[in-house]
Amino acid sequence: MQSQRGSVTVIAIVMLLFLIVIAVAWLPMMTMEKTAAASDYREQQAWYAAEAGYKRAVANLKNKNKKWESIITKRAEIVSGDFGHLSIEGNKVDQNGVWYAIGIMKYLGLDENRQPKYKDIDEGYEPEDNATYLITAIGSCQGIRKVIRKNYTSGDIGGSGGGDSGGEETLELPGLVQADGTVTVKNSNNTILGDIYGFDKEDQSGDKHFNNGNNWQGNYMGTLKTKLPDNIFDKSFYKDIKTLDVLPVNNNEPFILGAKEQIYIDWPIGFYKDEWNQGKKWEYQIRGGQGSVLFINCPKNNNSIDLTNGIIGPSSGEPLTLVFNGDVIIRTPLQGNIRIFVKGSVKLDSSNSGNPTNSEELLMIMANGDIDMARSWGLANGKRYAFLSSNSNVVLENSCNSFCGQIQAQNDVTIWSSVIEYSNKVLKSAGFTVPKGMK
Repeated sequence: MQSQRGSVTVIAIVMLLFLIVIAVAWLPMMTMEKTAAASDYREQQAWYAAEAGYKRAVANLKNKNKKWESIITKRAEIVSGDFGHLSIEGNKVDQNGVWYAIGIMKYLGLDENRQPKYKDIDEGYEPEDNATYLITAIGSCQGIRKVIRKNYTSGDIGGSGGGDSGGEETLELPGLVQADGTVTVKNSNNTILGDIYGFDKEDQSGDKHFNNGNNWQGNYMGTLKTKLPDNIFDKSFYKDIKTLDVLPVNNNEPFILGAKEQIYIDWPIGFYKDEWNQGKKWEYQIRGGQGSVLFINCPKNNNSIDLTNGIIGPSSGEPLTLVFNGDVIIRTPLQGNIRIFVKGSVKLDSSNSGNPTNSEELLMIMANGDIDMARSWGLANGKRYAFLSSNSNVVLENSCNSFCGQIQAQNDVTIWSSVIEYSNKVLKSAGFTVPKGMK
């Protein structure tokens, strides 16, 4: 027993040394964790600051603010760090604290090289209706900076309009046709004026269009956005939408939407005059003011809704938007500026194309199913322009004697029409933006 005296002391010293070694090893790790946590905090605060700046810019554009001197930060000021704007707290900025800087540029269209052109807005600028702006918001917290850069178009449908969730964006396409499948020309009398992009080609018109190299450009090197996001077909996406259980008109009378008005209809629906319309036909005219939205919940049994009595959008400015979460047949004349979003397929029947008005008429049709264009839309008076976008196939029927605009398709494009000509007028026009989240 005497020989074992002091062993407990030795063991205690060894254990103490062991714990000291572990503690020393943990100290750098704990310091790193603390530093990382602090860095994460600063990054999060920088993101919050950038979001605050972006939302402030959107709010001022929506409210048509004319006093920008306390909001806009010039790019040179951002580089130099000499900021002439307000901090989140509304006081002069502390560069070691939390702050944001905002830059806003107006979209002017494409230059000669088909690149987007922008112009800085400055003090005294009055925001315009149906204009597109590129907003850059920089947030900073103790030296860490985060950047948010988004397009905002005045008059975005539903959602935030600025792109926080939903919203819209401009779309740029270089040619007459962009397809991820085969582009087929079938009519031997075709006149094709514009570039054609596709995965493959088939010319049944005597090799007039592809072999001479005047039109065929090969694979489209960009990314096609053809699938409409699901939220476009969800009523909750439209924050100001009003549901109608009974239409406030008699059958065959025009149904009129005011500017910016949003209406949701579950089809079939009751009428004042007719107790209930159980058919598939929409037997009255639709008239919409600038920025109006009509959302029609189509029949549930895969039947299409049949529009027969006329659709009239505004003669200028932001279009009437029609949303269908099923298939659609359009037999009716179209006039004015109109956008149509379709969850299924859409056919524009040739039975009644309507006559062009004295104003330019702009038509955008975007569908997750096929688009069958069986009517002319283009060159008769030089005042009709279209943009067709399908997540499946697009066909220009023989009865579509002329078409002027652009086409994109995830699959195939088939051209029967006799004259088809490039114009990017729809995608360049204010209000003809596309939903964000497209793939």
